Amino acid sequence: MAGEADDGSFRLTRDLGDRGPSLTERLSERLDRLSFASPFHRMRLKGRFPLKLIAVPEDPVPGDPALGQRLKGGRLFRDGYGQSMQEARLDAPDAPESWRQWVHGWGWLRDLSSAGPLTKVEVARAEALAKRWLARFHEYDEEAWSPAVTGRRILMAICYAPMVMPGHDHIHRSAVLNGVARWGRHLDRAAPRLQPGFARAEAAAGLIGCALMLPGGDERLVRAETLLAETLQQLLPEEGAANASRSPLDLARLGDLLLLLAAFHQARAQKPSALVARALEQVRTGLSALAMGDGLPSPWHGGGPDAAQMARLRAAPSEAPPSRQSGYQRLQAGATRVMVDAGPPPAVRLCGTAHASTLALTATDGARHLIVSCGGECGPQGPRGFPPELAMGLRSTAGHSALVLADTNSSRLHESGPRRLGGVEEVLVEARSTREGQWFEGRHDGWRRRFGQDHVRRLWLSPEGDDLRGEDRLEPVRGGLVRPRSAQALPFAIRFHLGPEAEATLTQDGRGALIRLPGARPGQDSAWAFRASFNHAPGVLAIEPSLFVDADGGTHEIQQLLLTSLVEPGGTADVSWSFRKQGARKN
Repeated sequence: MAGEADDGSFRLTRDLGDRGPSLTERLSERLDRLSFASPFHRMRLKGRFPLKLIAVPEDPVPGDPALGQRLKGGRLFRDGYGQSMQEARLDAPDAPESWRQWVHGWGWLRDLSSAGPLTKVEVARAEALAKRWLARFHEYDEEAWSPAVTGRRILMAICYAPMVMPGHDHIHRSAVLNGVARWGRHLDRAAPRLQPGFARAEAAAGLIGCALMLPGGDERLVRAETLLAETLQQLLPEEGAANASRSPLDLARLGDLLLLLAAFHQARAQKPSALVARALEQVRTGLSALAMGDGLPSPWHGGGPDAAQMARLRAAPSEAPPSRQSGYQRLQAGATRVMVDAGPPPAVRLCGTAHASTLALTATDGARHLIVSCGGECGPQGPRGFPPELAMGLRSTAGHSALVLADTNSSRLHESGPRRLGGVEEVLVEARSTREGQWFEGRHDGWRRRFGQDHVRRLWLSPEGDDLRGEDRLEPVRGGLVRPRSAQALPFAIRFHLGPEAEATLTQDGRGALIRLPGARPGQDSAWAFRASFNHAPGVLAIEPSLFVDADGGTHEIQQLLLTSLVEPGGTADVSWSFRKQGARKN
C-alpha cells in the first residue's frame, strides 16, 4: 500500500499484514476439504456426459524439451526425482511436491509434446498414463483435486486431447470427457472459496476453459470470467507495473496463463475477452518496466522469466518506469540501468518465496551485468530442485547486493505460514530527477525492533550514466516497541555481487577495485572503478567468491565486493561508495 507525503516522498507498507491465513480461514479451508470428500459433494459432480470437445486449442506455451525427452524414454522425471511411466506411484509420498503437482496437473503432456514428433508407442504410453491417473483419482483427492492443480489439468487435457485419447477406445474417451466435466463442477464450488493469489487465477482459468470447450457452458463462462476479473484486480495494480506478489516470474506465469486463455478463445473463432486482453497488456507493461539492459527483469522474490517468456509476451525494456505501487525504483541514463527493490516483501499468502531484498539493487551496463543478486530458486517450469540451503541462501539478504546487519536477514524467511515479529513493515522512498542526475533515497525498518537500527540507502546516477554513487547508513531509532538485543558493537556488511562477465581486482590502497566487463566484440570492453569510504568506523573492502543463477537455471561462480565494519549500540554507521565508468578499454 502506498501513501504520498506533501514533499513528494511516499511510504510503502506491507499489505494484508504477513501473518498468513487467519485461524478462521484455515478452519474454513479444512471444512471445505472435508465437504469435498463427502458423498454429498460426489452427488454434485454428477451431470450430463459430454460427447465431444467443441474445439482443441493450440497451446502457445512450450514445455521443457529436456523433460520431454525423458518422457519419450518412459520416465516421469522432474526436480531430481523419477519413476517409470508404466509403473509410477502417482501419489508417491517421497516425491517432491512439485513432481506430484506436475503429474496431477498433467503438465507432462506439455513437456512431452515439446520433444518433437511422437511415435505410436510414445503416444500409447501417454494414453496409458492418463488411464491410470483417471482410475486412481476418479474421486476427490485433497492434493490431486486441489483447485489450482485441477484448473491446470482441465487446460492440459483439452489442449492435448489428441494425445490423451488418440485411438478408438470410446470408453477411455468418455472417461476423459466426463473427467473434465466433473473437474469443472468441482471448481464451480471450490474456486470461489480460494484466497487471493495465482492459484485462484489458475482455477478460474480452468473453469473458463471448461466453459468454452464443453457444450452448454455459457452460464459457467459468465461466472468464471467474473471470478477471474476479481482475482486479476487483486493481483494486478491499476498501472500494471507489477503484480501483488512482486515477483517478475509470477507476473510472467500469469501472462502465460492469459496467453493460453486467449488461445481457447481463438479456437472458438473469438477474439480474446476484453478482460484477458487488458490483463495481458498490464503484464507486458509491468515486465517491460522491470526489464534490465539484457532484456530480462532481475529475479526478485522467487525468480524471473527467461528470454523465451519475455519474447512470447512481447515484453522488452521500456522507457516507462515502474509505478510506485510496484515497490521498484529505476534509475536510467546512457547505457546504465539500476533497479532497486524499494518495497516490503510481499505477504506470505501472496508469495511463498519472498526474498529479504529490501533496498537491494541490480545494475546493467548495456546488456552486461554489473551488479546482480545471486538469482532465483524458481524458473518458468517451477522450483529448480536446489538443495534447501541454497534456495534459502538465494532468498536471504546476503544473496542480494544490499546491507546485512549482524548476519541477520532484513525480513524473516519462511517456507509458509505466519511470520514472527521482525522484518520490514514499511519503506519510505523519495526519488527525483534533475539536470544534475537522478536521485533515490529509501529507508526500511527491518532491523528496528531487533537492533534499534534503520537502514537508509541513497543513490545518485549521473546524466550520462557513467557515475553511480551511493551511501548506506545505519541510523538508531528509539522508543515504541524497539528493544535492541545487543549492548555490543554489531558487525555489518555491504555486498555487491558482480555479474558473471565481470572480473574485479583490488587497488593497492585497499579502498577500491577495478571491474572489467568484456564486450561483445574485441575493442568493446569497458571498466568501472569502485571506491569505498568508511565514514564513522574503520572498515575493510575485500573481493570474495559468490554464486549466480542465470535465467535458465545455470549456476556460475562470480565475485562479490564485500565491505565490512561495525556499528556501536545506539550509534550511526555511514559508508559511501561509487562506481565510475572508465570508458572503453582498447585491446
